[in-house]
Amino acid sequence: MTDTAVTIIGGGVHGTHLAIRLLNTGIVDRDRLRIVEPHGLLATLRRQCQQCGMAELRSPFVHHISQDPFSLRAFARQHGRTDELIASEIGGDRPTVSVFFDHADWICRQHDLSSLVEQTRATAITEGDDHVCIETASGRHTARWCLLAVGHRRLNRPAWAEGLSAASVTHVWDEEFDLEAIDSTATVGIVGGGITAAKCATTLAQPSREVRLFARSPFQVELREASSDWMHFSRVIDRLHELPPASKERADRVAEARYDGAMPPHVFRRLRRAIETGGIELDRTEISAASDAGGTVVVTCRDGTAYCLDRLICATGFGSPYTGPLFEQLQSETALAVGYRNAPLLDDKTLRWKREDGTLSRIAVSGAAAQQVLGPFSRNIIGARRAGDCLVGWLRTEITPVSTEQHR
Repeated sequence: MTDTAVTIIGGGVHGTHLAIRLLNTGIVDRDRLRIVEPHGLLATLRRQCQQCGMAELRSPFVHHISQDPFSLRAFARQHGRTDELIASEIGGDRPTVSVFFDHADWICRQHDLSSLVEQTRATAITEGDDHVCIETASGRHTARWCLLAVGHRRLNRPAWAEGLSAASVTHVWDEEFDLEAIDSTATVGIVGGGITAAKCATTLAQPSREVRLFARSPFQVELREASSDWMHFSRVIDRLHELPPASKERADRVAEARYDGAMPPHVFRRLRRAIETGGIELDRTEISAASDAGGTVVVTCRDGTAYCLDRLICATGFGSPYTGPLFEQLQSETALAVGYRNAPLLDDKTLRWKREDGTLSRIAVSGAAAQQVLGPFSRNIIGARRAGDCLVGWLRTEITPVSTEQHR
């Protein structure tokens, strides 16, 4: 007998929403469901919002962890916080970060999700005939089905940052990075031209601090991360599925559809005001070299300029969603099939990872690593909802007979 019916690896938006969907549908009993997450539910997203100074979300209020799309709005009304639903340019009010997480905590308490969390990190996964074995930092257990809902693990760091001290050069998504710990009189450089760099720069901008933004390309302004056609998962997704799975063709289609590096209008307006008023110095150039210099970092740019900075922050995004210790272990030590640039070969209807012989494994994938099936919004909250639709459909038929037999 396995320890659980379903084990979810990851307690972010995707893992949390999937757990709620499974509990709401009654597919899995509470004592047969487990979430493996080292930092606690939604902890990484909460930290990242703090790290870049995000006060309000880009997504509309219908995008959150609950199954009911209007749950967050009802929560805001019930608690007298409708002023934290901020009007958007084309409708669909956006929630503040505060009300989003307060609502999420409220939903998690309703489902007592914290009692399902094993606060440890999954280190390896292997598959048997009728189970999945999950190794963690604190032990091992078995599950009938495993849902991988992990986010990006590798950060994009410029080549010139290699070997520099963390005290001088850091990435905004480093776990130890703290925006509020930067001295109020520091000279700070920020590398990047997207929403994270813009939020970080405008949050740090104040009269006593010099903030310099290194953005080599023109700013791109888009309301969403991709066209809303992809958000509704209509015919555009079907056309994606007509291409070979885990292929370069699908990767190119998703990359073309996603507005990587773009920022929404409300973020751009704030950035533009800060640049126009002198709160942020904009350098349309690229850093070519950097070196430590007695507690500061000296950067040289391709246009010949050079600056001495107290801190240099890289807001340069993430690497491939198919990298990280767990994915690399699965790719090298199991019979699971991969395609272009190690993209997992997933079944379009169920998100189950296919084996090299073409059969479906007991492991399913959600999040950014499922982008060749779910499209450019796969990593977003709406992607979690679509993944939930896929997973609930087949898990209902797979688990119900087992649960019935166990309760005789």
